[in-house]
Amino acid sequence: MGNKITGWAVWFLVLVLSAFIVPYQFLSGIPKVYGAFLYWGLFALAAMISVGIITARWRE
Repeated sequence: MGNKITGWAVWFLVLVLSAFIVPYQFLSGIPKVYGAFLYWGLFALAAMISVGIITARWRE
């Protein structure tokens, strides 16, 4: 159980860090903000799916 929690914590840490790093570092050369908004949309979708998986498997 501890490995699963650690794995999900690492996944969300990577996900949150990527929400800042990707748009501001890798997509900063794009003159329009379309790239950043597309990335944040995909980021939000990935976060929602991840939370859905975690809560669906939640057992006490």
